[in-house]
Amino acid sequence: MHLGWVDFSKTDRNKMLAVLDMLSEKPAVDELGIGAIRDSFADIFFPGSSTIQTRAKYFLIIPRIFRDLEKADETNVDRVLASLYGREKNCCEVLVKKNPDITGIIGKRGLGSDKWIKRTPSDIYWAGLRRYGIFTGGDISISEYVRAMCAQKSDKISLKKMGNHNDNNDSDTDDADAENGIIRQYWHIPTYQKNWVKELDIHLTKAEGKYLKEQIVMTCDEDTCILSYILKNDRRDIVANANSFQELKPYIKCFPEAAQTRYILAYDFSHFIYALRVLYNVIASDEKNADALIRLSEITPNLKNIAKNVQINELIKQFPNIVNGYGLIKFIEECKTLMEESDIKRLKQRIINRECDIKGERRAKTRHPGEYDENAWLGGYELDYRYSNSRIIMNDIFESEGI
Repeated sequence: MHLGWVDFSKTDRNKMLAVLDMLSEKPAVDELGIGAIRDSFADIFFPGSSTIQTRAKYFLIIPRIFRDLEKADETNVDRVLASLYGREKNCCEVLVKKNPDITGIIGKRGLGSDKWIKRTPSDIYWAGLRRYGIFTGGDISISEYVRAMCAQKSDKISLKKMGNHNDNNDSDTDDADAENGIIRQYWHIPTYQKNWVKELDIHLTKAEGKYLKEQIVMTCDEDTCILSYILKNDRRDIVANANSFQELKPYIKCFPEAAQTRYILAYDFSHFIYALRVLYNVIASDEKNADALIRLSEITPNLKNIAKNVQINELIKQFPNIVNGYGLIKFIEECKTLMEESDIKRLKQRIINRECDIKGERRAKTRHPGEYDENAWLGGYELDYRYSNSRIIMNDIFESEGI
Protein backbone atom coordinates (compact mmCIF):
# COMPACT_ATOMS: atom_id res chain seq x y z
CA MET A 1 0.00 0.00 0.00
CA HIS A 2 1.30 3.46 -0.92
CA LEU A 3 0.79 6.41 1.39
CA GLY A 4 0.01 9.81 -0.04
CA TRP A 5 0.65 13.28 1.33
CA VAL A 6 -2.16 15.81 1.43
CA ASP A 7 -0.77 19.33 1.07
CA PHE A 8 -2.31 21.16 4.02
CA SER A 9 -1.01 24.38 5.55
CA LYS A 10 2.53 24.84 6.87
CA THR A 11 1.13 24.57 10.42
CA ASP A 12 -0.45 21.18 9.69
CA ARG A 13 2.68 20.01 7.93
CA ASN A 14 4.89 20.95 10.90
CA LYS A 15 2.59 19.10 13.29
CA MET A 16 2.78 16.02 11.07
CA LEU A 17 6.58 16.27 10.87
CA ALA A 18 6.74 16.39 14.66
CA VAL A 19 4.64 13.21 14.86
CA LEU A 20 6.76 11.49 12.24
CA ASP A 21 9.90 12.51 14.15
CA MET A 22 8.56 10.81 17.24
CA LEU A 23 7.57 7.67 15.35
CA SER A 24 10.58 7.39 13.10
CA GLU A 25 13.80 5.54 13.82
CA LYS A 26 16.58 7.84 15.03
CA PRO A 27 19.73 5.73 14.86
CA ALA A 28 22.23 8.51 15.50
CA VAL A 29 20.37 9.92 18.46
CA ASP A 30 19.05 7.43 20.98
CA GLU A 31 19.32 3.73 20.27
CA LEU A 32 18.93 2.73 23.93
CA GLY A 33 16.15 5.05 25.04
CA ILE A 34 18.15 7.30 27.36
CA GLY A 35 17.12 10.54 25.66
CA ALA A 36 14.86 11.67 28.50
CA ILE A 37 17.77 11.90 30.94
CA ARG A 38 20.14 13.35 28.34
CA ASP A 39 17.70 16.09 27.33
CA SER A 40 16.82 16.92 30.94
CA PHE A 41 20.47 17.50 31.78
CA ALA A 42 20.82 19.61 28.63
CA ASP A 43 17.83 21.73 29.67
CA ILE A 44 19.51 22.38 33.03
CA PHE A 45 22.96 23.24 31.69
CA PHE A 46 22.05 24.87 28.38
CA PRO A 47 18.36 25.89 28.44
CA GLY A 48 16.92 27.28 25.23
CA SER A 49 19.47 25.41 23.13
CA SER A 50 18.89 22.86 20.39
CA THR A 51 21.07 20.38 18.55
CA ILE A 52 20.18 22.06 15.26
CA GLN A 53 20.78 25.67 16.26
CA THR A 54 23.71 27.11 14.32
CA ARG A 55 24.36 30.80 15.03
CA ALA A 56 23.31 33.32 17.68
CA LYS A 57 22.14 35.84 15.09
CA TYR A 58 18.91 33.93 14.51
CA PHE A 59 17.74 34.98 17.98
CA LEU A 60 17.52 38.48 16.45
CA ILE A 61 16.56 37.62 12.88
CA ILE A 62 13.38 35.72 13.75
CA PRO A 63 11.85 38.43 15.97
CA ARG A 64 12.53 41.06 13.31
CA ILE A 65 10.80 38.96 10.67
CA PHE A 66 7.78 38.64 12.95
CA ARG A 67 7.76 42.38 13.54
CA ASP A 68 7.61 42.87 9.78
CA LEU A 69 4.67 40.48 9.64
CA GLU A 70 2.93 42.27 12.50
CA LYS A 71 3.25 45.59 10.67
CA ALA A 72 1.90 44.14 7.41
CA ASP A 73 -1.82 44.28 6.57
CA GLU A 74 -2.28 40.54 6.04
CA THR A 75 -4.69 38.87 8.50
CA ASN A 76 -5.03 35.40 6.97
CA VAL A 77 -3.11 32.91 9.14
CA ASP A 78 -1.99 30.61 6.34
CA ARG A 79 -0.82 33.50 4.18
CA VAL A 80 1.12 34.99 7.09
CA LEU A 81 2.81 31.63 7.70
CA ALA A 82 3.62 31.39 4.00
CA SER A 83 5.09 34.89 4.14
CA LEU A 84 7.14 33.87 7.18
CA TYR A 85 8.60 30.98 5.18
CA GLY A 86 9.38 33.27 2.24
CA ARG A 87 11.01 35.92 4.42
CA GLU A 88 13.17 33.33 6.16
CA LYS A 89 14.30 32.02 2.81
CA ASN A 90 15.05 35.56 1.65
CA CYS A 91 17.22 36.12 4.74
CA CYS A 92 19.11 32.95 3.86
CA GLU A 93 19.71 34.27 0.33
CA VAL A 94 20.94 37.62 1.67
CA LEU A 95 23.29 35.96 4.16
CA VAL A 96 24.72 33.57 1.57
CA LYS A 97 25.25 36.38 -0.93
CA LYS A 98 27.11 38.44 1.66
CA ASN A 99 29.09 35.56 3.20
CA PRO A 100 29.06 32.62 0.75
CA ASP A 101 31.73 30.64 2.58
CA ILE A 102 30.60 31.17 6.16
CA THR A 103 29.19 28.32 8.25
CA GLY A 104 25.92 28.19 10.12
CA ILE A 105 23.52 29.69 7.57
CA ILE A 106 20.38 27.57 7.86
CA GLY A 107 19.01 26.38 4.51
CA LYS A 108 22.11 27.28 2.51
CA ARG A 109 22.26 23.91 0.76
CA GLY A 110 18.56 23.92 0.01
CA LEU A 111 18.42 27.23 -1.85
CA GLY A 112 18.40 25.48 -5.21
CA SER A 113 15.38 23.40 -4.23
CA ASP A 114 11.76 24.39 -4.86
CA LYS A 115 10.74 23.40 -1.33
CA TRP A 116 13.87 24.77 0.39
CA ILE A 117 13.91 23.18 3.91
CA LYS A 118 11.55 21.34 6.25
CA ARG A 119 12.75 22.88 9.53
CA THR A 120 12.98 26.64 9.27
CA PRO A 121 14.95 28.92 11.62
CA SER A 122 11.74 30.01 13.34
CA ASP A 123 10.92 26.37 14.12
CA ILE A 124 14.45 25.71 15.37
CA TYR A 125 14.79 28.80 17.56
CA TRP A 126 11.24 29.20 18.85
CA ALA A 127 11.78 27.39 22.17
CA GLY A 128 14.90 29.46 22.81
CA LEU A 129 13.12 32.71 21.98
CA ARG A 130 10.50 31.86 24.58
CA ARG A 131 13.03 30.62 27.13
CA TYR A 132 15.17 33.75 27.00
CA GLY A 133 12.22 36.14 27.25
CA ILE A 134 12.72 37.50 23.74
CA PHE A 135 9.24 36.31 22.84
CA THR A 136 7.02 37.56 25.66
CA GLY A 137 3.70 36.06 24.65
CA GLY A 138 3.94 33.00 26.88
CA ASP A 139 4.31 29.30 26.19
CA ILE A 140 2.50 29.19 22.87
CA SER A 141 3.41 27.80 19.46
CA ILE A 142 4.23 29.81 16.36
CA SER A 143 0.85 29.00 14.83
CA GLU A 144 -0.97 30.07 18.01
CA TYR A 145 0.97 33.32 18.09
CA VAL A 146 0.21 34.03 14.41
CA ARG A 147 -3.48 33.35 15.00
CA ALA A 148 -3.49 35.81 17.90
CA MET A 149 -1.58 38.37 15.83
CA CYS A 150 -4.02 38.06 12.92
CA ALA A 151 -7.02 38.27 15.24
CA GLN A 152 -5.72 41.50 16.77
CA LYS A 153 -5.06 43.02 13.38
CA SER A 154 -8.54 42.00 12.22
CA ASP A 155 -10.06 43.65 15.29
CA LYS A 156 -8.20 46.85 14.52
CA ILE A 157 -9.43 46.82 10.92
CA SER A 158 -12.99 46.26 12.15
CA LEU A 159 -12.72 49.24 14.47
CA LYS A 160 -11.58 51.41 11.58
CA LYS A 161 -14.53 50.30 9.46
CA MET A 162 -16.87 51.16 12.33
CA GLY A 163 -15.55 54.70 12.24
CA ASN A 164 -13.18 54.69 15.22
CA HIS A 165 -11.24 57.85 14.41
CA ASN A 166 -8.66 57.08 17.07
CA ASP A 167 -7.38 54.34 14.76
CA ASN A 168 -7.68 56.37 11.58
CA ASN A 169 -4.63 58.60 11.92
CA ASP A 170 -1.65 58.91 9.64
CA SER A 171 0.84 56.06 9.14
CA ASP A 172 3.21 57.29 11.81
CA THR A 173 0.48 57.10 14.42
CA ASP A 174 -0.53 53.68 13.13
CA ASP A 175 3.03 52.49 13.61
CA ALA A 176 3.04 53.88 17.13
CA ASP A 177 -0.25 52.14 17.85
CA ALA A 178 1.25 48.88 16.62
CA GLU A 179 4.28 49.37 18.83
CA ASN A 180 2.05 49.98 21.86
CA GLY A 181 -0.26 47.12 20.98
CA ILE A 182 0.68 43.95 19.16
CA ILE A 183 4.45 44.33 19.02
CA ARG A 184 5.12 45.22 22.61
CA GLN A 185 2.81 42.47 23.74
CA TYR A 186 4.82 39.75 22.05
CA TRP A 187 8.45 40.83 21.65
CA HIS A 188 11.30 42.30 23.64
CA ILE A 189 14.18 43.02 21.27
CA PRO A 190 16.62 45.88 20.56
CA THR A 191 15.74 48.77 18.27
CA TYR A 192 13.82 47.68 15.20
CA GLN A 193 14.71 49.28 11.86
CA LYS A 194 12.37 49.02 8.91
CA ASN A 195 15.00 48.07 6.31
CA TRP A 196 17.04 45.78 8.56
CA VAL A 197 17.31 43.01 5.94
CA LYS A 198 19.50 45.20 3.70
CA GLU A 199 22.12 45.39 6.46
CA LEU A 200 21.76 41.75 7.51
CA ASP A 201 24.92 39.92 8.55
CA ILE A 202 25.36 36.58 10.33
CA HIS A 203 27.61 38.18 12.95
CA LEU A 204 26.13 39.88 16.00
CA THR A 205 26.70 43.58 16.44
CA LYS A 206 28.09 44.69 19.79
CA ALA A 207 24.65 45.90 20.88
CA GLU A 208 23.00 42.64 19.79
CA GLY A 209 25.57 40.54 21.63
CA LYS A 210 25.13 42.61 24.79
CA TYR A 211 21.36 42.26 24.57
CA LEU A 212 21.40 38.50 24.00
CA LYS A 213 23.89 37.94 26.82
CA GLU A 214 21.72 39.97 29.20
CA GLN A 215 18.58 38.06 28.21
CA ILE A 216 20.21 34.67 28.79
CA VAL A 217 21.73 35.67 32.12
CA MET A 218 18.49 37.27 33.28
CA THR A 219 16.23 34.32 32.41
CA CYS A 220 18.45 31.35 33.33
CA ASP A 221 19.42 30.04 36.77
CA GLU A 222 23.12 30.74 37.23
CA ASP A 223 23.34 28.18 40.07
CA THR A 224 22.72 25.30 37.68
CA CYS A 225 22.99 26.80 34.17
CA ILE A 226 26.51 26.54 32.77
CA LEU A 227 25.53 28.73 29.82
CA SER A 228 24.47 31.57 32.10
CA TYR A 229 27.51 31.24 34.37
CA ILE A 230 30.02 31.39 31.51
CA LEU A 231 28.36 34.42 29.91
CA LYS A 232 27.83 36.36 33.13
CA ASN A 233 31.40 35.84 34.26
CA ASP A 234 32.95 36.38 30.81
CA ARG A 235 34.67 32.98 30.90
CA ARG A 236 35.64 33.03 27.24
CA ASP A 237 38.67 30.92 28.21
CA ILE A 238 36.31 28.02 28.90
CA VAL A 239 34.61 28.40 25.52
CA ALA A 240 37.99 28.61 23.78
CA ASN A 241 39.56 25.58 25.45
CA ALA A 242 36.75 23.12 26.21
CA ASN A 243 35.93 21.39 22.93
CA SER A 244 33.40 19.00 24.46
CA PHE A 245 31.20 18.63 27.50
CA GLN A 246 33.76 16.27 29.00
CA GLU A 247 36.50 18.89 28.61
CA LEU A 248 34.58 21.21 30.93
CA LYS A 249 35.67 19.05 33.87
CA PRO A 250 38.90 20.98 34.68
CA TYR A 251 36.76 24.10 35.13
CA ILE A 252 33.95 22.72 37.30
CA LYS A 253 35.45 24.00 40.55
CA CYS A 254 34.69 27.53 39.42
CA PHE A 255 31.00 26.70 38.82
CA PRO A 256 28.38 27.18 41.56
CA GLU A 257 28.04 24.15 43.84
CA ALA A 258 24.69 23.06 42.41
CA ALA A 259 26.12 23.12 38.89
CA GLN A 260 29.18 21.15 40.02
CA THR A 261 27.01 18.42 41.53
CA ARG A 262 24.86 18.06 38.44
CA TYR A 263 27.86 18.20 36.13
CA ILE A 264 29.53 15.24 37.84
CA LEU A 265 26.25 13.32 37.74
CA ALA A 266 25.91 14.00 34.00
CA TYR A 267 29.61 13.36 33.34
CA ASP A 268 29.51 9.91 34.97
CA PHE A 269 26.23 9.06 33.24
CA SER A 270 27.83 9.96 29.90
CA HIS A 271 30.74 7.56 30.51
CA PHE A 272 28.28 4.83 31.44
CA ILE A 273 26.22 5.31 28.27
CA TYR A 274 29.39 5.52 26.19
CA ALA A 275 30.38 2.03 27.39
CA LEU A 276 26.96 0.70 26.39
CA ARG A 277 27.22 2.38 23.00
CA VAL A 278 30.59 0.79 22.37
CA LEU A 279 29.11 -2.62 23.09
CA TYR A 280 26.10 -1.76 20.94
CA ASN A 281 28.38 -1.15 17.95
CA VAL A 282 30.32 -4.33 18.60
CA ILE A 283 27.04 -6.27 18.52
CA ALA A 284 25.50 -4.50 15.52
CA SER A 285 28.63 -5.01 13.41
CA ASP A 286 28.84 -8.68 14.36
CA GLU A 287 32.16 -7.84 16.07
CA LYS A 288 33.66 -6.52 12.83
CA ASN A 289 33.82 -2.81 13.60
CA ALA A 290 37.52 -2.24 14.29
CA ASP A 291 36.94 1.09 16.01
CA ALA A 292 34.36 -0.42 18.35
CA LEU A 293 36.65 -3.34 19.21
CA ILE A 294 39.54 -1.00 20.03
CA ARG A 295 37.28 1.13 22.21
CA LEU A 296 35.95 -1.96 23.95
CA SER A 297 39.47 -3.09 24.80
CA GLU A 298 40.14 0.37 26.25
CA ILE A 299 37.09 0.51 28.50
CA THR A 300 36.89 -3.14 29.61
CA PRO A 301 39.46 -2.77 32.45
CA ASN A 302 37.49 0.23 33.75
CA LEU A 303 33.95 -1.15 33.53
CA LYS A 304 33.63 -1.66 37.28
CA ASN A 305 34.63 1.93 38.02
CA ILE A 306 32.38 3.26 35.27
CA ALA A 307 29.47 1.36 36.80
CA LYS A 308 30.35 2.35 40.34
CA ASN A 309 30.31 6.06 39.49
CA VAL A 310 26.76 6.05 38.10
CA GLN A 311 24.53 7.39 40.87
CA ILE A 312 21.15 5.89 40.08
CA ASN A 313 19.44 7.18 43.23
CA GLU A 314 20.59 10.70 42.40
CA LEU A 315 19.23 10.35 38.86
CA ILE A 316 15.87 9.31 40.29
CA LYS A 317 15.94 12.23 42.73
CA GLN A 318 16.93 14.66 39.98
CA PHE A 319 14.38 13.49 37.39
CA PRO A 320 11.55 11.70 39.26
CA ASN A 321 9.00 12.23 36.51
CA ILE A 322 10.93 10.79 33.59
CA VAL A 323 13.38 8.12 34.64
CA ASN A 324 10.86 5.31 34.94
CA GLY A 325 9.59 5.67 31.39
CA TYR A 326 10.05 2.59 29.20
CA GLY A 327 11.83 0.73 32.01
CA LEU A 328 14.79 3.10 31.84
CA ILE A 329 15.90 2.85 35.48
CA LYS A 330 15.55 -0.92 35.47
CA PHE A 331 17.73 -1.06 32.35
CA ILE A 332 20.39 1.17 33.92
CA GLU A 333 20.37 -0.80 37.18
CA GLU A 334 20.76 -4.13 35.40
CA CYS A 335 23.57 -2.85 33.17
CA LYS A 336 25.32 -1.37 36.19
CA THR A 337 25.21 -4.74 37.97
CA LEU A 338 26.48 -6.63 34.93
CA MET A 339 29.33 -4.13 34.48
CA GLU A 340 30.33 -4.52 38.11
CA GLU A 341 30.39 -8.27 37.57
CA SER A 342 32.31 -7.86 34.28
CA ASP A 343 29.70 -10.09 32.64
CA ILE A 344 30.09 -8.88 29.05
CA LYS A 345 28.04 -11.70 27.56
CA ARG A 346 24.92 -10.96 29.59
CA LEU A 347 25.48 -7.23 29.21
CA LYS A 348 25.39 -7.62 25.43
CA GLN A 349 22.15 -9.58 25.69
CA ARG A 350 20.62 -6.90 27.90
CA ILE A 351 21.50 -4.26 25.29
CA ILE A 352 19.88 -6.37 22.56
CA ASN A 353 16.74 -6.81 24.66
CA ARG A 354 16.60 -3.11 25.39
CA GLU A 355 16.70 -2.13 21.73
CA CYS A 356 14.05 -4.72 20.92
CA ASP A 357 11.82 -3.36 23.69
CA ILE A 358 12.09 0.12 22.17
CA LYS A 359 12.00 -0.64 18.45
CA GLY A 360 10.69 -4.14 18.06
CA GLU A 361 12.52 -7.18 16.71
CA ARG A 362 12.39 -6.15 13.07
CA ARG A 363 13.91 -2.69 13.49
CA ALA A 364 16.45 -3.51 16.17
CA LYS A 365 19.89 -3.46 14.55
CA THR A 366 21.36 -5.69 17.23
CA ARG A 367 18.92 -8.40 16.14
CA HIS A 368 20.40 -8.29 12.65
CA PRO A 369 24.16 -8.07 13.21
CA GLY A 370 26.26 -7.60 10.12
CA GLU A 371 23.40 -6.34 7.96
CA TYR A 372 24.62 -2.74 8.21
CA ASP A 373 27.87 -1.06 7.26
CA GLU A 374 30.29 -2.72 9.66
CA ASN A 375 32.52 0.36 9.69
CA ALA A 376 29.75 2.84 10.47
CA TRP A 377 29.36 4.09 14.03
CA LEU A 378 25.79 3.94 15.30
CA GLY A 379 24.22 5.93 18.11
CA GLY A 380 26.85 8.47 19.11
CA TYR A 381 29.77 8.45 21.54
CA GLU A 382 29.90 10.45 24.78
CA LEU A 383 26.83 12.53 25.58
CA ASP A 384 27.25 16.19 24.63
CA TYR A 385 24.16 17.62 26.35
CA ARG A 386 23.99 20.31 23.62
CA TYR A 387 27.26 21.89 24.76
CA SER A 388 28.67 22.04 21.22
CA ASN A 389 25.73 24.07 19.92
CA SER A 390 25.71 26.32 22.97
CA ARG A 391 29.44 26.85 22.58
CA ILE A 392 28.82 28.36 19.14
CA ILE A 393 26.19 30.70 20.58
CA MET A 394 28.53 31.76 23.40
CA ASN A 395 31.41 32.26 20.99
CA ASP A 396 29.24 34.46 18.74
CA ILE A 397 28.33 36.60 21.75
CA PHE A 398 31.92 36.91 22.95
CA GLU A 399 33.14 37.76 19.45
CA SER A 400 30.58 40.57 19.21
CA GLU A 401 32.20 42.23 22.22
CA GLY A 402 35.46 42.55 20.32
CA ILE A 403 37.66 42.08 23.39
